[in-house]
Amino acid sequence: MFRIKNNKVVLQAYNGRLYTCSPKYIAEGLSNTKRYDVYYALRDDSKDKIPESIKRIKYRSFMHFYHLMTAGYVIFNSSGITGFLPYRKSQVIIQTWHGGYSFKVIGNDIFTDEKSRKNRSLSGSIITYFLSGSKLATEQHSPAMSVAKEKFLNIGLPRNDILFRDHSEIKKKVYEYFSIGEGTHLVLYAPTYRDGPVRSMTEYGLESIDDNAVVKALEERFGGRFVFMYKAHHDMIPTNIGDNCINASSYSDIQELMCVADVIITDYSSCMADFALQRKPGFLFTPDLREYESVHPLSMNPERWPYQVLCDNNELLAAIRNYDEASGLQKIESFFTEIGNCDVGNAVNSLIQIMDKHLNGAE
Repeated sequence: MFRIKNNKVVLQAYNGRLYTCSPKYIAEGLSNTKRYDVYYALRDDSKDKIPESIKRIKYRSFMHFYHLMTAGYVIFNSSGITGFLPYRKSQVIIQTWHGGYSFKVIGNDIFTDEKSRKNRSLSGSIITYFLSGSKLATEQHSPAMSVAKEKFLNIGLPRNDILFRDHSEIKKKVYEYFSIGEGTHLVLYAPTYRDGPVRSMTEYGLESIDDNAVVKALEERFGGRFVFMYKAHHDMIPTNIGDNCINASSYSDIQELMCVADVIITDYSSCMADFALQRKPGFLFTPDLREYESVHPLSMNPERWPYQVLCDNNELLAAIRNYDEASGLQKIESFFTEIGNCDVGNAVNSLIQIMDKHLNGAE
């Protein structure tokens, strides 16, 4: 009854919750070409604003499903219900995923029951392309997500293109949004989620980061004035962790925050690798390493990660005060060499070229 419109693209991130991650940057890149009709699905309660050139549709509404079933391209970063729809053979389904590097075991490597495997086999079978940020991620994600290796595009992650560009306008935007004074340095604390009924970092029972001591140590080591910013994972309750912290949890695009941050502190999040693309200093605060690994097995020895793993506040503060640029940079370069990094700042353009070939063939 309804024909496919070859130049229609429907995108979403995190099951309609946010305008962010790779789907955001792909949507804007496609919109700028003027060759595509771009639709972005968001839930009614999402406060994120999207450019006027991109059409907003209500996530899981009738119109959302109509556009999904008549679009030439469907793009998402986490499957949800969109990974199980009866797409037609001519439709191109692109999975961007939301972590471009293999720090934690995922998919079939951790969820081994038959139902989970059948679900991933079904969702993996519809994928036309799966974007990858590294050759190692491709090797690990292919069997874990039941997606054939030849479907992976080792072109980098579109969300990371922004990290390779000039950040002066983004810095102005972020600093004005949070009323940060000009000339102030920014440390971004961005831990990943934990499992269980408690989802606030302040309620997990693990050692909390000492934000005031961190700021003092950073000012001693790097000079100038620092402010501490906390960005909760989107699956966490965004309770702030300290009276002197800027709570940036409602700011949907962490890539913009990473552009302007001078230093990052995280734990097991793939944002450590995103940030390391800028060759800036970083530290991994992991007081619950053993407990976390028992729930989320790690796919790579943490000692090979791009930043130093630190198990308590004393170790963190000492690492900051003793930070050496040369050894820090060498650790980053060794990590990217080992994983076969594919991020060079041109992922959006590379993907659009591939989509253009499909579009021209369809026409």
